[in-house]
Amino acid sequence: MNDKIAILADPGRRTVLSCLDDHRGAVDIETLATDVVAAQEGTSREAVTEADRDAALVRLHHVDLPKLDEAGFVEFDHEDGIVRRCRSEMATISPVVSD
Repeated sequence: MNDKIAILADPGRRTVLSCLDDHRGAVDIETLATDVVAAQEGTSREAVTEADRDAALVRLHHVDLPKLDEAGFVEFDHEDGIVRRCRSEMATISPVVSD
């Protein structure tokens, strides 16, 4: 349980989960990266630059999604680049944590 709380302590990971909740299904990592940047910057998806999206993509692929996957919050298919939000009993900690 403490590991899950530590994983959700990062505001970026909470944003990832929130963006996945908006999709209500599987999403490709490139789309998720754009959504995360737009949410963090409070802007539209169209205003996200390629450089910002690529930086978010790298962080998602190598840091955030593996941690969220290991904790049971998401299913991340590394080969296909597809992410799905888990709704299992093990992943019921709310992603909304006030700072």
